[in-house]
Amino acid sequence: MAKEYFIWCDESLKKGKYYSNFYGGVLIDSNNKDFVLKKLKKIVEEVSLFEEIKWQKVNVFQLEKYKYIVDEFFKLVLDNKIKVRIMFTQNANVPLNLEKHQWDNEYFLLYYQFVKHCFGLQYSNNTDKPIHVKAFFDYFICPTQIQKFNNLKNI
Repeated sequence: MAKEYFIWCDESLKKGKYYSNFYGGVLIDSNNKDFVLKKLKKIVEEVSLFEEIKWQKVNVFQLEKYKYIVDEFFKLVLDNKIKVRIMFTQNANVPLNLEKHQWDNEYFLLYYQFVKHCFGLQYSNNTDKPIHVKAFFDYFICPTQIQKFNNLKNI
């Protein structure tokens, strides 16, 4: 039987003073998927927080809810039910000699490198059984983004 992993990704391309291009992901083994999703759903329902959970939305009235959700999330990480990875660029490291298409596709090229390397998938298969990965990204809304993404899938 094949091994299966699920990866959910999100990013923030904001340019900070020192760091930019934050890419984050959560990996869940298929054996843990149902347990983790039910647990997270239960936690969110307990605190009645049904919108996207972002630190930017935290206010005095919701701080305790957010702290509870984060604490429970990291318990799942400690129990090895979830793997979390974050990648970002350091503004002091300026890339040199990049071609126009590389600058134009920076978002997708960084996403590709993030998914390819951050979870160590190349080291996860010590058997002859295949590994399947299902990755879920933010929505690619405009047609040019969808076309760029489709072009990268063919690399």
